[in-house]
Amino acid sequence: MKIVIVGNSTAAVNAVEAIRERDKISSITVVSDESYRAYSHPLLPNLVIGEVSRAEERFYYRKADFYESHKVKTVLGRKVVKLYPEEKVVELDNGDKLEYDKLLLACGGTPIKPPIEGLELEGVHTLTNIKAADKLRKDLKNIKQCVVVGAGLIGSKIAEKLAKKGVKVTLVELTKRVLFPVLDDTGADYIHKELKRLGVTLVLNDAVSALSGDKRVKQVILKSGKKIETDGVIVAVGVAPNAGLAKDAGLTVDRGVVVNDFMQTSNDNVFAAGDVAQAYDMVSGVKRPIPILPLAARQGRIAALNMLGMDVKYKGGFAMNSISIGKVSFISMGIVDSDELEVLSIKRGDEYRKFLIDPDNRLKGMILVNNVEKAGMFNWMIQNRFDVSWIKDTFLNSDFGWKYFNKAFRVLRLDRKIK
Repeated sequence: MKIVIVGNSTAAVNAVEAIRERDKISSITVVSDESYRAYSHPLLPNLVIGEVSRAEERFYYRKADFYESHKVKTVLGRKVVKLYPEEKVVELDNGDKLEYDKLLLACGGTPIKPPIEGLELEGVHTLTNIKAADKLRKDLKNIKQCVVVGAGLIGSKIAEKLAKKGVKVTLVELTKRVLFPVLDDTGADYIHKELKRLGVTLVLNDAVSALSGDKRVKQVILKSGKKIETDGVIVAVGVAPNAGLAKDAGLTVDRGVVVNDFMQTSNDNVFAAGDVAQAYDMVSGVKRPIPILPLAARQGRIAALNMLGMDVKYKGGFAMNSISIGKVSFISMGIVDSDELEVLSIKRGDEYRKFLIDPDNRLKGMILVNNVEKAGMFNWMIQNRFDVSWIKDTFLNSDFGWKYFNKAFRVLRLDRKIK
């Protein structure tokens, strides 16, 4: 069997491993428009300021011999420009065509370009891949003050990193708080205070309308009319599923490439996984893209097993986000704000805990700030629709842990025999 994988990140490498665990013979070809082995996108801000280098193994998801040891043919630095699902062929930007029996789309997301005048000026950057990170790193010598547009995970992190390097940073966010879909007002306030402590200027409830400068960007003009002098701009307003290939090929596309419970697209021989896929969200009950690493890894494996004909169902995932900004760390999962769910929350000093529970006593979401060690337990409860009615009153305790579970349940959970 011929298997072609478009993309070369988390979903792709996990798919390769799943295939080779069960199939040593089928050919696997990985195609990517980047010339690098699979690397960690969350470490790009660290790469920009020199905290990690491309010479370090921790920057990569797998060792340098990964492709050779798994008998994978790589076509790197080449872009897939067209899919022919009926002919089972993909076409590359150099005109070459690759035949397949099963195709996996693991081509991630593409940066969202907001309608801002002046994006073509020098000194304007994005931060979505190695090429963009290298460009920004080389330009840092010219940047003494920088405007970061968008306060999501990448925008907030690069703002923190640049501020620590002595750059005067202004972080502009359209909504009323940083990390808007990830935290509620209380949780975000911890990040607000920490960013300000680090010297970052926050501009909330405003947006960039234009950039100005002769050749290089010199000024950012906000919709409110405010003007900010700057040497550089980083646009980090998010990514959208890179679903153009699938749409052009006639596959079902909504926000992302729509897949069924087997990570299969509307064409039986084409699968999708990772940031490009629109799969089932078990918390909201709808299909939507959820661009996070753990789900990309799981979806890649499940897609691979199903390409081998194993009929393994994807039970769904949910949003999970974790980041540290300065001295503040948080983890959030599922639904973080709701007027319809039961809410348990407490704020004590530098710690914040919040849990959202449905009428059936199923945990639907949570936020932990600065006491995140037991996050895995809550993840398990959400995934397994665990009845929390008898234990939810202890969720707000700082020392919450397995000790609050009765012995019988702990034995069941840890799969041990009662002695």
